[in-house]
Amino acid sequence: MVIAAVGAVAVFTSVFTYLNNQQERLGQFSTALRLVEDVEAYQPIGQDSVERVEVPSMYFDPEVFITDLSQVETPADQELVASSHLESGVYLQRGMVLPQPTLTEGEREIAIMVNAETGVAGKVRRGSTVDIYGTFQPRDHGEACATRVLTEVEVLDIGEMRSQETDSGVTGVVPVTFRLDPDSALQLAYAEEFSTKLRLALVSAAGGGGLGDEQFCSGDFDDLVGQGNDDHSDERRTPHGG
Repeated sequence: MVIAAVGAVAVFTSVFTYLNNQQERLGQFSTALRLVEDVEAYQPIGQDSVERVEVPSMYFDPEVFITDLSQVETPADQELVASSHLESGVYLQRGMVLPQPTLTEGEREIAIMVNAETGVAGKVRRGSTVDIYGTFQPRDHGEACATRVLTEVEVLDIGEMRSQETDSGVTGVVPVTFRLDPDSALQLAYAEEFSTKLRLALVSAAGGGGLGDEQFCSGDFDDLVGQGNDDHSDERRTPHGG
C-alpha cells in the first residue's frame, strides 16, 4: 500500500507538473471569432453567424485574426459580407470579411469562376482593369473563335482559390467579381456558360491603346498559316530561280 501511495503521488505530481508547464508554454488566451454556419461568397456575416472562442495567444496573430466584427471598417449604410465561400468552424481572418460592395443605379454585380493559372496568375488584383476573352467551339457548321467578350472592365474583387471538377480532372479556380451594366453582365454570363474557357488579360495602367479585332476564328488562322506557308515557299524557290 505504501508503494501504491507513493506511485499515486508521483503520478499526480507528474500530471500537475505537465499541466503547469503547458500553461506556461501557452501563456495567455485571446478571443477569436469562429463561424457557426456556412456562408456563401458575398452573403452577410453578422453577430449570429459567429461565436467567440478562447485560443492560446501564441497561436493568435492580431494582424491576421479578427476578435470583433467591428474591427472591419464599414460605412454606416453597409453590412459585412464573406469575400468567398466560408465553411462552419473557420476562424475569421481579415481577408475573409469585407464591406458589401456598393452599386450605383443601373449597375449589376456579377461573379464568374476563372481558371487560377490562365485567368489570374497572381497578377490581377482588386481594382485591376482587364479585358475578358472567351474561346468558343464551332456550332452549326460555324467556326471556332476566340472573342473579346468585354473590354477594359474593373475587377471588383477576387476570392480565394478553390478546386473545381471538370471533364479533364480537378483544376484550381478563382471567383472574380465585376461591376457591370445590365447588357455587359448578360454578355459575361453567356460567355461563362457557353465558352470553353475564359481568360483575363491585364490592361496597362497607361491605357488599353489600340483594341484591334474583337474576334479571331479558325478561318482567320487557316488564312494566316496559309500566308506564312506561301511566304516560306517563295523564299525556298528564290535561290533555285537564281
